[in-house]
Amino acid sequence: MTIPADKQRSYLARQVGTLALSRVRVESPMAPVRAAAWHNAISRLGIYLPLFVIHDVGILLTTPRGPTGWSLSPRVASLARIGPPRQIVELLERYGALLGNIAGSEVVEKVSGWRMRDELVAVLLTRVLGDTYNRWRDRTKSVGVEDLPLDLGVYAGVEPAKHFRAFDPQPIWGFLEHLVAQLLHIYTSIELIDLDTVRLLGMFKEDSAHGSEALGGAVDLVDLFSALGSPEANDVANFSLELLPSVLETKRASGVQTFAVDGYASLERKGNIDSLMLTELAYDREIFEQKVLDQELLYYAHEREREEEHRLQYILVDSSASMRGQRQVFARGLALTLIKKLSLEGDEIWMRFFDSRLHELVKVNRAGQVPVPYLLSFRSERGRNYGKVFRQLFLELTRLRRDQHRRVILYIITHGQCHIAPELVSALAQQAFLYGIVILPSSEVTLEFTSLLHRYQVVDASTLDSRAGRRDRALGIVQDASESRRAEPLDAHPDRP
Repeated sequence: MTIPADKQRSYLARQVGTLALSRVRVESPMAPVRAAAWHNAISRLGIYLPLFVIHDVGILLTTPRGPTGWSLSPRVASLARIGPPRQIVELLERYGALLGNIAGSEVVEKVSGWRMRDELVAVLLTRVLGDTYNRWRDRTKSVGVEDLPLDLGVYAGVEPAKHFRAFDPQPIWGFLEHLVAQLLHIYTSIELIDLDTVRLLGMFKEDSAHGSEALGGAVDLVDLFSALGSPEANDVANFSLELLPSVLETKRASGVQTFAVDGYASLERKGNIDSLMLTELAYDREIFEQKVLDQELLYYAHEREREEEHRLQYILVDSSASMRGQRQVFARGLALTLIKKLSLEGDEIWMRFFDSRLHELVKVNRAGQVPVPYLLSFRSERGRNYGKVFRQLFLELTRLRRDQHRRVILYIITHGQCHIAPELVSALAQQAFLYGIVILPSSEVTLEFTSLLHRYQVVDASTLDSRAGRRDRALGIVQDASESRRAEPLDAHPDRP
């Protein structure tokens, strides 16, 4: 397949044509397709780079150097067909030197050995090249931009030099000159990438953020971009990496339990013929055959979903100004670890931030889809109004219990200045099992509501000052929460049906 004739002068043809200037060679027919995927993601962040730059820097970030990796060499045949002026040849040599400096970075050498999703690579490229692009004063730099196709046939067998000669290259030369002039800034941007944050996001490449697989089939690129550029997010990522190795040893719990052969546990729509309910045979032949086709026959089964199928783990994380600094790092690292631990044990998890209101509800299903970028990058400037928040929460829990018969374990991660009316806490305790995690400030405070909780943990300020102390304390809380999940007493809800 080649680029259609009606698109020979299109944005696609221009971008494919720029690949004639590429200096990074890799033996993979999918390299242009991946570069196109990175281009499309970067474009959604408002950055419109030439495809050859995206291709070259992206390959350096994702492919280790070596015999089976990449090599730095110009496309001699393509350049000969283009016939650039001498000053442009010198400019391309400087561009090759820029790529060599990038390749020599310790950060690049490390991340190139990690398997990263295309969205994460695109955000890294934006972090490295975004400021350089924004400093380029060309009024036509975003004209005619569109998404590139991700069909291998579009790029296979295409001669880039042929398309390069079909458009005016002056904007490309102008950007190339600007790019090599920004060498120090680009190199500094690479060195500022926090490896722990990238590694944490890579650990969840098979999970989801707000959407589907990995960091999300519909990844929120803004959250991802913010997470990679926030010092606070970097601190949370560093702390989370201290906790997660212990949690990842947990085996995912099965959602089904098997009962002894001397009794049946449930009625199912699927089963063996010898488990068919005898009453199903009483139907007329035509009706029976229709029920077979519609899979409406009933069978006795020895298996059923676990009794805690409707149990919901609900995690609330205080995001008010009182949680800034070490308390925020501890709270979010603990929340991320707790989410992962409970999801591995087979529960459904809901998570929310709160301050003066309840923020967006994030649902983590039993597949373990963890909203890592959102959790790392969320910021709030709304003050606090705990009465309003917990009254709204009470109404939500009431509906969950009344309409869906959900058994809710509510984790509240907050600070010592969180003041909730005792009667409101008592009302919440009738709707859910309350587990409080209270992070104290440096000064002493009186905790008014903890005696009304079913279980609580207090983290004092001195614990946060010690790296080992805060790690051990967080892991202890996660372990205790896991045990409380399994031992949550029925009398915590005395009037549960």
